[in-house]
Amino acid sequence: MDSGLLLGVVAALVVVGGTTGAFGWMRSRRRTRDRDTSAELERLEKEAGTALVRTDERLRLADDELDFAVAELGESETGELASALSTARERLREAFHLHQLLHDHVPDTDAQRREWFARIVTLCRAAEEAVGEQVRAVAARRADVRRAPSAVEHVRRELARVQGEVGKARATLERLAERYTDDALRPVADNPVQAERLLEFAGRSADLATARLAEQRVGEADGAARAAADTVRRAEGLLRAVEEFEVEALRAESALGAMIAESRAELATARALPARQRQGAVDAAVTALEEALAELPAPGERSDPVAALTRVRRANTALDDAVADLLEREQRERQARAQLGPALDDAERQIASARSVVDDYRAPVGPDARTRLAEAEGELARARGEKDPERGLAAARRAATLAAEAATTARRDIARAGQRYPGGTWGDPRAGMRGGGSGALGGILGGMVLGGILEDLGDIGDIGDFFG
Repeated sequence: MDSGLLLGVVAALVVVGGTTGAFGWMRSRRRTRDRDTSAELERLEKEAGTALVRTDERLRLADDELDFAVAELGESETGELASALSTARERLREAFHLHQLLHDHVPDTDAQRREWFARIVTLCRAAEEAVGEQVRAVAARRADVRRAPSAVEHVRRELARVQGEVGKARATLERLAERYTDDALRPVADNPVQAERLLEFAGRSADLATARLAEQRVGEADGAARAAADTVRRAEGLLRAVEEFEVEALRAESALGAMIAESRAELATARALPARQRQGAVDAAVTALEEALAELPAPGERSDPVAALTRVRRANTALDDAVADLLEREQRERQARAQLGPALDDAERQIASARSVVDDYRAPVGPDARTRLAEAEGELARARGEKDPERGLAAARRAATLAAEAATTARRDIARAGQRYPGGTWGDPRAGMRGGGSGALGGILGGMVLGGILEDLGDIGDIGDFFG
């Protein structure tokens, strides 16, 4: 056989074999993918079916729980469970409808089946969660109702106990009235009367609970018993406040003693300040604190320790603030005095510099620069005459700022004039250059003034000799 022909046959066999192998690999991979998809769909179908059965059974049990609860508690106490069941039934119906679509004669794609199985599980879970929460709430409520008879007995025992505390509270108030003023006792003076009224209402509620129990209306009996228990607790709180008042009053008296000692020490410190420094806020605060201390009752007199502590503390705090402000103000004044001299020197230099520009080149300098310069000179005069170092320092700094602005504005005016009149029709009037000199010299002089180098190069006569 011809070698070329042999090689061709071999190559063809290789190609055919390779193609066959590739198709075989693709078929194998497709079969694997199909098996994985089938396994996933089978798992999802099983999960959805389990969810449907479980949710349906739990809703049926919840229906039974609702029937028992309505019989025991009444419809008003079970409305939320009924509403949750209605919503859950709607979700379960939707889930059953999807399950029916998945098993009818119409073929579904894998994507549809995957989506609908997942939707069934989600709907069932939502239905169970909503109903489960309400079932637990109703079960707890029914447990409370079953305890209603014992709850009524308990509230009657508590009612009798708290009624016995009313007399003790009255006796405590009578004893406290010997030591504390009527204003001091006003927050608790009526507590025994109010407690008696509450206890009367609690007694009627307990009687109603007993009557409803006899009529087998357990839900209403439980509600009346809970109202009675809550009212007894409120009455007990009022009576407890009477006993606690004395404790709080003694604490206030102890704090007042410490505040009085502190106030006297601070008054001594404030009075030791020079009279000039005390004038104003410190003297007023000293007077107010002295009056607060003077108003305190003498030993043995009826008192209001809470109100007294409040007055003394307020006056003490005011004196603390006044002295702190004084010390802070003195510190600021010392700093201002130290900074005032350099600030005045700076303002004077800035004004002198600005005045030099305006005087040397009068015609081009406009009103803005001159106005700022005049304001700067006025601020400097105020700074020198100001007795308050802080206000003097502020005026000196404003003077320096205005003078610097005046100089900047003046130089800008000069620059504009130099651009308008390059021939030198304006110049230094003291040098006799108005209308004279070369145009080049006038332009150069303008540029030198703008650049701030005129002072470094000498007087105008030297420059004229240089250009001559």
